[in-house]
Amino acid sequence: MASVAREVVAEFGEKGLSAEGLSITLVELAPGLPSGAYRGDASFYPASVVKSFYLAYYEALKEAGTLTDTPELTRAVNDMITASSNDATGFVVDSITGTTSGPEISGAAWESWKEKRNAINRFFAARGYQGLNANQKTYCEDAYGREHVFRDGGKNSNRMTTALVARLFTEMARGDVLGPSGAAEAWKLLSRDVTSDRPLEEEELEYARVAGRRLPSGTSLWAKSGDAYDVRHLVARVRLPDGVELVLAVFTKGVRNDLTVIPRVFEKICARYAAARAR
Repeated sequence: MASVAREVVAEFGEKGLSAEGLSITLVELAPGLPSGAYRGDASFYPASVVKSFYLAYYEALKEAGTLTDTPELTRAVNDMITASSNDATGFVVDSITGTTSGPEISGAAWESWKEKRNAINRFFAARGYQGLNANQKTYCEDAYGREHVFRDGGKNSNRMTTALVARLFTEMARGDVLGPSGAAEAWKLLSRDVTSDRPLEEEELEYARVAGRRLPSGTSLWAKSGDAYDVRHLVARVRLPDGVELVLAVFTKGVRNDLTVIPRVFEKICARYAAARAR
């Protein structure tokens, strides 16, 4: 991973990518094989990658029988992942935590609201996910009312590492965080068609497809991407044509407008696997 990072920083350094602006975590899904990372524990603003955690928590609640699904919630979850809709995400977050948006509140009501909104964090913290904050809605322009106050000037903003989101994808693939039904539904929503040339409405979803097109023909891809401010990220489960299956998370900072950086990381890592297996 350090070798790949050095090459990518050298290639894109003049465009704004620094060594501190890159994080990579790789997991090979075959049991017992090692994973690797470059600055895997570096904390980044996660952008829409955080929606992977909302999806997993939603599926976990359904499996536990503690969430009553509705047609509107099902539609919102679908739009949150397949179209990366921030409006849908807001509805999902309120639905799975029991919170509501609106004007500022105070006293016992405010303390209760904060306790409810942190349910997602508690769920993952109980499973050993340290350093994750996933209690904020995603938004296009800004947060208002209690959402803005809760952010506390950015002190409480969402944050994540590539190690954490790679762990989520790995555990979903191995059945460690969701049962068969929840995992199947999650992977169905995360599946990305890398063969079609049809552009999608959302740039970040097209971006996941761009990354997929840099991989060997016949590769299967399940992914969630995101971009905001100066970051662009991608986490993916990749099944190569020869059967090798990987989870790869790449976060970047400073090169948001360059759609080729993360696909280049994917390309380099998969080329190394192909070369190693050919020896």
